[in-house]
Amino acid sequence: MSNKDSGPVVIVGAGVSGLTLAFLLQSRGIHCILVEKDERVGGLARSFKYDGYTFDIGPHRFHTTVAEVDSFVRSTLGTEGIEIPRNSQVQFMGHRYSWPLRPGLMLFRFPPSVLFSIGIDLLTLYKKPHPVSFRDYIENMYGKTLYRRFFEGYSSKFLGITPELTDIDWATTGIDRAIIDNRLNMHSLWQVALGSLRPSKGPPTLFVYPREGCGQFTDLLAEGFVRAGGELLTGTEIEGIDSGGGNIRAVHVAGRTISPSLLIWTGTIHAANRLLSIAPPSLRYLSLVCYNLMLTEGEHFDFQWCYHGAPEVFFSRTSIPANFSRQATPEGQRSLCVEVSCREEDEVYNAPERFLDRVLTDLKRERLLKTDSELVAVRYERAPWAYPVYKLGYRKDLDALNAQHAPFGNLIMAGRLGKFWYNNMDHCIEASQKLAGEVLERLGRTAS
Repeated sequence: MSNKDSGPVVIVGAGVSGLTLAFLLQSRGIHCILVEKDERVGGLARSFKYDGYTFDIGPHRFHTTVAEVDSFVRSTLGTEGIEIPRNSQVQFMGHRYSWPLRPGLMLFRFPPSVLFSIGIDLLTLYKKPHPVSFRDYIENMYGKTLYRRFFEGYSSKFLGITPELTDIDWATTGIDRAIIDNRLNMHSLWQVALGSLRPSKGPPTLFVYPREGCGQFTDLLAEGFVRAGGELLTGTEIEGIDSGGGNIRAVHVAGRTISPSLLIWTGTIHAANRLLSIAPPSLRYLSLVCYNLMLTEGEHFDFQWCYHGAPEVFFSRTSIPANFSRQATPEGQRSLCVEVSCREEDEVYNAPERFLDRVLTDLKRERLLKTDSELVAVRYERAPWAYPVYKLGYRKDLDALNAQHAPFGNLIMAGRLGKFWYNNMDHCIEASQKLAGEVLERLGRTAS
């Protein structure tokens, strides 16, 4: 590197990835400056509090088989971490079913016509030899019936592109993210069918969750980072980047010019390219609008989150904050987070209130509300860049992007946004722990 190793590490983006990395490096004596454009840290792991209610940006939880990640989460939360058993569901043809499908005849509760079609799929299932799209993968795994009845509508509605144009990576990654528990064999139609015949056994899947909402975890990380001597700049954006000699030579931020030893970018690839004077990538992200509904006391539902696959239903997922932590909702009240995926240029993103009546109508259709009078208040929260869109052939574009960044020797793209990576918080932490070790080695420090 041409820059001195004594220069600070500048990390852009204070989501889970950036915060974890900054905390770990600062704790090892590497001076870090963490820059976040939002006024608050957390990214997609923020929580919103109003009128005694707490809402996350959809369902969040920690679940990992990696001991180092589990230890990091629990040590960060301390006594504020609680354990909760998983209860996720899917709305399918007018009924809610546990998801993943649980053993014990769960599959055979489907309507007879659907069961008959699934039976035909089991006997005649033909796997395409070289699957490339979301449709190929799901039909190979679950057959045409479940693809057509649920996955096709859900995927098309959520991503805004057809499954034939969606890369297989969205299916392989998305199924793992939805199943979560590796103990469950859900990777073929035969596994699902045979598993439904066996009685349920083994302990339930347990999640770790912050008592006061997911944002409590990122707030605690930020506090630890600052306490260790790190600089946290919120409500701030990188104003300019100077490069030369194969390195990032200077970063301009908050009226300062900083010569970093490393620039680690966990923000969007579009913002990075703009500052590096590189053409914008063809890759794009999906955004979310959350309808955070505060409700009167009424019917209680036991699921934490539920997928809604019907194409005619406006939203794709709902979640119940009180089923993560009882402190999320005032006594005698209910709340519901309703997620609508969209693009930033869409009307629903810019004027979500215009679609509230449709949301309420579909909640009644899905039997989550009885009347509009149950609604006490609603708040709208926007989450830009929530998901990378894995359009067919996106890997070629991602490889080209990585080649554009390669000439900058001290630039590291990281995190969900910087790597264009569909992941969970657990994966962010694991990747940041690994990257922290690599950075320490690169700067001549030991990881232990």
